Amino acid sequence: MHRKPDFPTLLLLSALLFGIIVRFYPAMANGFPLNDGGMFFVMTQDLKANGFALPDFTTYNNLDIPFAYPPFGFYIAALLSALAPGSDLSIFLYLPAFIASLTIPAFYLFANEISPTRVVAAIATLIYALEPRSFLWLVMGGGITRSFGVVFLLLMLWQALQLFKEYRFHKLILTILFGAAAVVSHPQTAFHAALGGSLIFLFQGRNKRGILSAFLVALGVGILTSPWWLIVLQRHGLDTFLSAGQTSQRSLEFYLIVLKLHLPSNIPAIPFLILFYIGILVSFRERNFIYIVWILSAYLSDPRGADGIALFPKAVLAAMGAVQVWAWINPGKDESIKRPAVRRGLLLIGISVLVWFVIVAVIIDFRLVNTSLKAGDLAMIEWVNENSDAGKTFALATGREFSMTDPLQEWFPALTGRTSLTTLQGMEWTLAGDFFPWYEQLTEFQKCPNVACLNEWSFRNGRAYDYLIVLIPPDVAEGEMAESLRSLGFSARASAVHALVYESANALIFEYKK
Repeated sequence: MHRKPDFPTLLLLSALLFGIIVRFYPAMANGFPLNDGGMFFVMTQDLKANGFALPDFTTYNNLDIPFAYPPFGFYIAALLSALAPGSDLSIFLYLPAFIASLTIPAFYLFANEISPTRVVAAIATLIYALEPRSFLWLVMGGGITRSFGVVFLLLMLWQALQLFKEYRFHKLILTILFGAAAVVSHPQTAFHAALGGSLIFLFQGRNKRGILSAFLVALGVGILTSPWWLIVLQRHGLDTFLSAGQTSQRSLEFYLIVLKLHLPSNIPAIPFLILFYIGILVSFRERNFIYIVWILSAYLSDPRGADGIALFPKAVLAAMGAVQVWAWINPGKDESIKRPAVRRGLLLIGISVLVWFVIVAVIIDFRLVNTSLKAGDLAMIEWVNENSDAGKTFALATGREFSMTDPLQEWFPALTGRTSLTTLQGMEWTLAGDFFPWYEQLTEFQKCPNVACLNEWSFRNGRAYDYLIVLIPPDVAEGEMAESLRSLGFSARASAVHALVYESANALIFEYKK
């Protein structure tokens, strides 16, 4: 009982403490699911209404979107909802944060297998726990699927590393189970389970036993997940999966954005980047190339979803960089480290870096709190439910270019049952190659400054609406989008075919008189 924890244990406990805090704070401070999750909320309701059998389509936004999404998170949410009726929104608020917290110990298990030392694994876990990319998308409402996917992916990679190092039957079974769970949790973790498993095989399993193990893992995962994907293929064909796979942009512009995030101009990430690039030098010196190959493979194959997954090897490299910095400061024969002033200085540097990581994570938390529906939005939605017919179509001018990071666009169809003309969510399963052209059209809609622009846009795209919602930007808001919303509001008030039927400090609703 009097034994003092060793350094790696202290680091791991710190990772758990700070990591859990930054993952739960946005949910506790907000009270409504963060950012997205509206479609998943409806799909959970659809699953319950269908007696826990997979429906053919989801009722979300009344668009006949195939119910093809990996369903593990929906089943968990539906089961919890059945056990605690009336808790549906609370489940989408708190369950993602809880599962996202489990990624911290899961990452440590993975890092402890792939890192050169236990100290590196512990430092990597602390870095991972506080890096915003490790929790940003997992604690949102949509994290009801993403968080499960990441946990199972990490556990699958952990077991795959052990399996290819030393074959054991129970490691084979666990690799298959965790791999199957990753596949039925989220599309991107399914892809990265295959990618990560392949890389581990290439670097550690290129022998007869490894080839057999890889084959058995692939076969086992395919068999265990077949009850889901066979049903989807039978109902909707392969085109549904191919459509969803086309939503990751592979353009020079997108890769330049990724590159910019890895340059010193990304000020909040500077401490991480310094350690990361030092870690790359260490890995090249030791001729250990799996980390950099993994990072490049992830970004080249899946630019949209790679950031959170590439963080796995990047955190390990940053930890290797931290250990190297320590070695430079404290050479083996240098006695200066024993001086109290030097030790205090090093401790101060370490604490300062930790505080920097915490501050960056807290800043992201505050942004998350503000990325959710507020009281004014919910009051407007309540008015829509009470004063409009269920079959009506709404166009939402919210001032946000990207619908999938717009909480009102996401949750409006889920909470009203009405059709939102301007919501992009779910269309990745139906539009295929037209996904990004339609996204560009929705961006043009958000920039419309007057009714004439809306009418021209509606005619050009063959999309009619019954109601127009215009959000009112705060007085301090500046920029093109804020000015467009103000201008559109004035234009709609003066329009002969738009009747103002609702007004609050938050929004205007106009009924279109055809």
